[in-house]
Amino acid sequence: MKVLIFIIFIFILYFFIHKNKIQHFSNRNVKFGVMWANTVNIGDDFQTLAAINLLKKNNIHEYIFINREKLSEYDGEPVVLIMNGWYMHDLSKFPPSNKITPIFISVYVEHEKLISQNIDYFKKHEPIGCRDLSTKKLFEKYDIKAYFSGCLTLCFDEHKQKGNKNYIVDLKGSNGGTLSNKDINLNTKINNLEYIEHNYFNDGEKNRLKYRLQEAEKILNKYRKANLILTSRLHVALPCRAFNTKVKFIHQNYYKDKRFKGLTEILNGGTRNINNIESNIDRRVINKFKRSINRKFSDLIKKH
Repeated sequence: MKVLIFIIFIFILYFFIHKNKIQHFSNRNVKFGVMWANTVNIGDDFQTLAAINLLKKNNIHEYIFINREKLSEYDGEPVVLIMNGWYMHDLSKFPPSNKITPIFISVYVEHEKLISQNIDYFKKHEPIGCRDLSTKKLFEKYDIKAYFSGCLTLCFDEHKQKGNKNYIVDLKGSNGGTLSNKDINLNTKINNLEYIEHNYFNDGEKNRLKYRLQEAEKILNKYRKANLILTSRLHVALPCRAFNTKVKFIHQNYYKDKRFKGLTEILNGGTRNINNIESNIDRRVINKFKRSINRKFSDLIKKH
């Protein structure tokens, strides 16, 4: 009887601890935000959805949207903002307003001036989580503490129900550069093959946030259920790895492009002959990234 009472006590104690953990964020008045960008590139919307995904995994279902290209103009309620993705077109809109408390994770910096002109701001909010090793090196160049986090899109859930659709996604687009048919060498017949051009929003669409996210979710659902995807787009390959969708990544600058530094183990791509590129990777590799990002993200939001 004493053993039974002890077991019941442990069960009740576990329940209340777990319940309190779940309610940890919902009982607070902290307001969270995610970024979006009114660019032509749907890859930015994948980043927005990835940030929302991680908030929901931490039982945070209310958040606001803040335009990445207008961070200095924000004048709403104080917000803790998930600051991931590509930085940035308009450097004059950085640093963010004092109404924003940033969580820098999965950051890619295209323009070094963003760092060199804002050293004190970044030092105030270090360490900075970097999507790639090249960005990490840039921050460290200015004595700003940084770490390699990987991309938030790697934390999308695995999707086990695959269909028979195969997609070529912008295989010879701007990222593919001057890849020729000989370079691609797609000499294997692939059934149920469809071509998807890289998605660009026109001037009338790019400012419509709801529309953008709906379109992005439609595209990601195709990738989730696909049998195989051939692409030169980073923002296509990484979510596919998360979904456990077979993907072959080919890019003429695969071994030179700074965006890929630290991610080649995930991409497992090449520069020529797509038939020689493996479509799968060891799931232990992707799961290591998933666990690391989820754990770090949860620790970061608990501080606010």
